[in-house]
Amino acid sequence: MSSYEQGNNDLAALLCALSFATGLGFGGHMEHGLGCACLGMQIADALTLGDEEHEAIFYGALLKDVACTACSAGIAAFFPDDEQQVSLADVILVDPSKLGDMFGWLSKYLRLDAQFPSRVTKLMSFFVKCGPIVRETMRSHCEVAELFARQLGFPEHVQRTLRFQWERWDGRGMAYGLKGPDVPATAHILHLIQVLELMYRFGGPSAACTIAQEKRGTRFEPRAVDAFLTLAQRPDFWSDFEAQSKQEALLARRPATVADCAQEEQRERVCEALADFADLKTRETWHHSRTVAQVAVEIGTCLGLDRSDLNQLRCAALVHDVGKVTVPLSILEKGEKRSSSEWETYRLHPYYTQRVLERVEALRDLAPAAAAHHEWMNGQGYHRQLSGEQIPLHGRILAVANTYARLVHQQGEQKDPAAALHEMRPFVGSQFDKHCYDALVASLAGNLRRSPIRSRKTSNLTEREIEVLSLLAQGQNTPSIARALNISKKTVEHHLTHIYAKIDVTCRTAAVVYAVQHGIV
Repeated sequence: MSSYEQGNNDLAALLCALSFATGLGFGGHMEHGLGCACLGMQIADALTLGDEEHEAIFYGALLKDVACTACSAGIAAFFPDDEQQVSLADVILVDPSKLGDMFGWLSKYLRLDAQFPSRVTKLMSFFVKCGPIVRETMRSHCEVAELFARQLGFPEHVQRTLRFQWERWDGRGMAYGLKGPDVPATAHILHLIQVLELMYRFGGPSAACTIAQEKRGTRFEPRAVDAFLTLAQRPDFWSDFEAQSKQEALLARRPATVADCAQEEQRERVCEALADFADLKTRETWHHSRTVAQVAVEIGTCLGLDRSDLNQLRCAALVHDVGKVTVPLSILEKGEKRSSSEWETYRLHPYYTQRVLERVEALRDLAPAAAAHHEWMNGQGYHRQLSGEQIPLHGRILAVANTYARLVHQQGEQKDPAAALHEMRPFVGSQFDKHCYDALVASLAGNLRRSPIRSRKTSNLTEREIEVLSLLAQGQNTPSIARALNISKKTVEHHLTHIYAKIDVTCRTAAVVYAVQHGIV
């Protein structure tokens, strides 16, 4: 048995799913994170870095873009007319410190289509005219990734690598403006490799080497650039890179990490992270996947499923909406008002859920059920138009649980469970499996005790601070929080300063993600 087969349930293998999903979410290729990890390992080897540095670079590469859902609203504000996802390259490859360079790189390497002038104009606005918003968005991207690393149990050196991943060597980065040695060396390498990997995909080896040379000592740390350029002179470097960045080859050399834990617990923990990742895209879907998982387990319990089946069902429920990362925010927010073409885009999300899960050995068994949560008993669902018992039992359970969870939490408000059941009843037999629906009814009638969505480990926040953070996460500003709690604006500002310090974030989006992760909202 290969080391890959032995370790296909370890944390690195499971995190490939998160990396694939973020690649899709940023409109890039799914293997971007794996390619970054491969380049990072080669540079770390060349610089003879230690085990901690290898760990930080490798896992940082897999987690670096996990904020793409949480930050989607901030980015979408500058791209309101785009039907496609904003490309990762659109954001990472541009250098906002020099307008000429920005336009030059854009015109050289990005899509020269009919929308190109509009996209350039919007990017110029995004990076130049709205400095505070740009800074907030960049910090959010970095700090949310750090929060996910913290949630998954990674040590501080991994977390800090993610936090400072967009800092420049010359201190002109727009997130924190830190310079040179003030930034962890691993963060400098992570910044370099994600640009190099994208440039290689867009323009080939020469483009990657050119940007490394041109930005050496300004955007990029000189020692890391020199190590890369030396490696790139090898005749077989890029062909070896293509082979070594494949999932099996990369996992065979994964670094050890203290975040690894028991196999079953680890799979569930990564599925929970995938659930949060998917649900953070819109406020209306916060906690949706965890709620679906809870309802599904209650249905499964009433149907007599054993512990192993219930665990499998819960994991499938947690990851069922991962494919929504491919759906533009504007389409998600339209709900039932989507046009026919927008519905076509939306209805592909179970396909992308299946695509991500099937590429990861440890999650492959979840794909049939997770991708079937919109299949109908009469064959008129999507995306495969399965019918009757062609739909896996777990998929039929998820179809019922997903609809029920959506109906009782419409537009962020708690609805009457009886009303939700009444609304679903006419579709039993055509859309929903009767046995699964009856089990849902029985579970509600039996008042099965529900465990909390999450534990409330809140970094020693006081009750008042939890109240303030909850209101902030709900979209309220300082004056409205003050009115709601009958305190002064200065007191609210004082609380927010303490909250940010205690949870170690500097921006609102990261604070909201923390609140969602810990069940505060």
